[in-house]
Amino acid sequence: MTEERVHLPGILGDLARAGHVDAAWKLVQAWGGTKRKVPANPRLGQPLVELIGLEAAQVLAAIYPGEQVDVPNAKSTKALKQHILRATGTTRQIAMELGCTERHVRKVNAEVRAVDPKAPSLFD
Repeated sequence: MTEERVHLPGILGDLARAGHVDAAWKLVQAWGGTKRKVPANPRLGQPLVELIGLEAAQVLAAIYPGEQVDVPNAKSTKALKQHILRATGTTRQIAMELGCTERHVRKVNAEVRAVDPKAPSLFD
């Protein structure tokens, strides 16, 4: 589970690293592939709080107060990384095709280039 916590993309990884893995999976199952607003001051009755709980919502509010965030979909993170590495097209096209964020596509590309600077860029 530790590897999974580190490699979950975006807000899912933020929740998992804060000890809210179950909340991350609830979020991805209910809202995966969408953009949602994180309330600056979470309280009972708000959709995010009802879905993942007050404590987990407060974790997100501390990081993304009042921001619209991308909620990645439920694809396996290892499988998703492999799909990203094999995909062609722009960052946006790849993210849309695979149901993840553009930020995650860029991160995977950066990781590969850090290991092998001669690796082809997804941006070329």
